[in-house]
Amino acid sequence: MEPADFDRLVARAADPRLIPGIYNYCNGRCRRCAFTERCLTFLDNRELESAAEPSTSAEMVGASLRRTLEILIEVARREGIDLEDVTKGEDVTAIEDDGEPPREDPLTARARQYGVLAWRIAQALEPVVAQRGDAAVIEAVDTIEWFSTLISAKIRRATSGQSEESDDHDDVQADHNGSAKVALLGIAESRAAWSVLMEVGRATADGVPAQAVRMLDVLDRDLRARFPRATEFVRPGFDETESQEV
Repeated sequence: MEPADFDRLVARAADPRLIPGIYNYCNGRCRRCAFTERCLTFLDNRELESAAEPSTSAEMVGASLRRTLEILIEVARREGIDLEDVTKGEDVTAIEDDGEPPREDPLTARARQYGVLAWRIAQALEPVVAQRGDAAVIEAVDTIEWFSTLISAKIRRATSGQSEESDDHDDVQADHNGSAKVALLGIAESRAAWSVLMEVGRATADGVPAQAVRMLDVLDRDLRARFPRATEFVRPGFDETESQEV
């Protein structure tokens, strides 16, 4: 990264019109968001897209990661930090292995199970509903697919963050509460989407929508029990006027 590019990024981040941290607690559906022009991540990704024009989401993620690495390297250079010296003598690839596989949090495991089911069903339904041309069903399938991965990712972040943030359990604005709130919002949208598939005359997979909703109900119940203050979390930009209940 050229020093001039780094300075430009720093200047953009300091723009008072931007909402700090808004990108941490959104659902990632930028095309539906009213705050894109006030979101640093959106503006930076848009610039990457226009410059490199990656053809796939994987390439977009790769470009974003490279950009992040370049920023870290430039920060280290300006601060006089020798990255090679920092890792000298250390095996940075070594991972302590006690012979036992890591134990997955039960809540995270259930979220992953739902995500796998929802994603597979959405993938199977996409070509079918596209042929039928029912806009409401197309939208519902798109929503189910989108949140199939986001719910799992946010619940994983919430559970891992809760264990790491042992001193912040009583802090409403702790990251684990924000991540849990985003997951709860995604669960609510997913429930509504599955209900569309359950309407009379629109059923596309007998029994599956009801099963998915039951899985979401359990996730919602357990998530609220695990993070009782999640709905009080004020998401930058979205909830700043008042704390909203989910």
